[in-house]
Parts: sequence; structure tokens; C-alpha cells
Amino acid sequence: MADLLRAMLARRGYLLLNCAVMPFGISPFADMGRLNRQWKRRLNIVFDVGANVGQFALKAMRELPGARIYSFEPHPQTFRRLQTAMATREISMYQLALGQRSGCATLYEYDESGDLTQINSLVPDSRFAVAKGVSAAEIQVPCATIDSFCLQENIDHIGLLKIDTEGFDLFVLRGARRMLSEHRVDFVYVEFNDLYPKQGTTGGALLPIADYLSQFGLRYVTSYTDTVVDLGEVFISANALFALPPVRGPNLTTTANEPHHDKACRS
Repeated sequence: MADLLRAMLARRGYLLLNCAVMPFGISPFADMGRLNRQWKRRLNIVFDVGANVGQFALKAMRELPGARIYSFEPHPQTFRRLQTAMATREISMYQLALGQRSGCATLYEYDESGDLTQINSLVPDSRFAVAKGVSAAEIQVPCATIDSFCLQENIDHIGLLKIDTEGFDLFVLRGARRMLSEHRVDFVYVEFNDLYPKQGTTGGALLPIADYLSQFGLRYVTSYTDTVVDLGEVFISANALFALPPVRGPNLTTTANEPHHDKACRS
């Protein structure tokens, strides 16, 4: 019966998989669930950094019933769309950027994507912007670190830290140095566009993120490629999953240069 159903679905372009034995790299929620069952732990808190209008938050709510979700979106117009989309949902929303330092940050506002959601970044030369050759308007937004936010909100553990910030991802992680070094983050799910940094752009490279996270014991598990398009060069939009196993890694940290944040936001 299973073979017959699998064949019928295949003729219609679908693939039937058993979640218990399917390969890693298809569903991040299934992969995290398998690892958590093996390690006998639960995923109770999700940080959705770069929430846009709540696409990832909706998936997390379906896949992780009962988990507390914190969504962070600094762009004013996009945040209003997020509030509208999530008006009837149990979710905590913050019009706030997360980075390496608290204060005020310059947000570079690019054009809208095909679904009318705003594309923006806290770096002026993200991979996407450079590949498309688009310019950006600048607005000032409030910025905090994950460490300071967790202290303020009395959050002592993050089950899943999802980051999609168009090239700013490593700076977000540097602002979580205390949480990472104290092994208070179980999974990191982060966007990338290539393995290596590209001259003339900031962010989008997976290996610097992997190097940083490895210092805190987080191990690369797998990646999930969403799109591969030709923008004059092959442009890849993908996400990588990192996990903290029960055996803890060394407690080391690093520092690096970062984009400049103004001391006070200007309207």
C-alpha cells in the first residue's frame, strides 16, 4: 500500500517520505525533532530574528506547538504587516534589530520582493543588493544584543535561534556571545549565500559563521537550499542548521570589526 501511494504521489510531483528515516536536510523542524528526541530535550523558545511578516514564525507555530516565539523585525512598515498578520496569534513581537551592540543602527531599505515584503539589511553591501545592483534608502532603527535582551526579559535559554538578516547574521551571533558561551542556545538556523566571503560584500558566507559557532560547541548539521537563480552570477539562498550536542565544546570567544551604530536614533 505504501509503495502504491508513493507511486501515485510521484506521478503528481510529490515525494512521500517517512519522517523517522528520511535524510537530514529536508525539513529543519524534523531534523531538530529527531536530535532532541535522541538527546532527551525539548524546544520551548524560538527567536525569529529578521521576522519579516511572520513566514517562519507561522511554520514554527505549526511544527512546535506550545513553544514561545519571539519575533524581531526593525523595519517600521514591515513590522506593521507582521503585527497585522499575527494579530490573533500567541507571539511576542518587537520592532527591534539585534546586533553586536545596543544603540541605534542604520537600516538599508532595498526594494520589495515578489510577495510585496520589504527587503532590508543592516549592512550597506549585502550579497543580494550587490548582485541585483540596487541602491538603498537609509533609516535609523533601535538595536539591542541578544545577550542584553535575554537579561532584560529573564530568558535563560533559547531552543532555536533563527537568523535571516541579509548579511548581518554574524553580527547578530556576536551579540549572543554570553548565551552561546554558557551553552544556552540549542540550535542556530541561519541564512547564507555561499561558503566563502565575497570581496565587495558583507555577510552571506557560511564558513565564518561555522568558525564562530564552533568555538561554543555548536556543530554544523546540514543545509537547506531554497533557491538558485542567475543574477549575472549564480545566487543561492540557503539556510544552515547548527546544533549543540550534550557534550559541550570549549568556551572561547573572538572579536571582529562591525558596522558603525549611531549613539542615538534619529527620526
